[in-house]
Amino acid sequence: MAKTQVRVEVLSDGISQLLQSAFAAAAVDGSAQRIASIAGPDFEVKPAEVHGDRVMALVTPSGKEGAEAEARDKVLSKAVSACRS
Repeated sequence: MAKTQVRVEVLSDGISQLLQSAFAAAAVDGSAQRIASIAGPDFEVKPAEVHGDRVMALVTPSGKEGAEAEARDKVLSKAVSACRS
């Protein structure tokens, strides 16, 4: 069988635009919403914003109860793990 050579050229500007796009922001927000939903009512989502060269959303405790739940039971960490598949 003949071997085929493939050349891949990565365009950094294009990747950067993709990582900062509305499409990426929507995907990141969706993932953050799923994580917060699994973690429970004591967690909130801070919507995606551009940080450096990509968009980022945060899921944080909304108060003392959420912080304690994460410290004691790792509910947020478990929610992140559950959403990785």
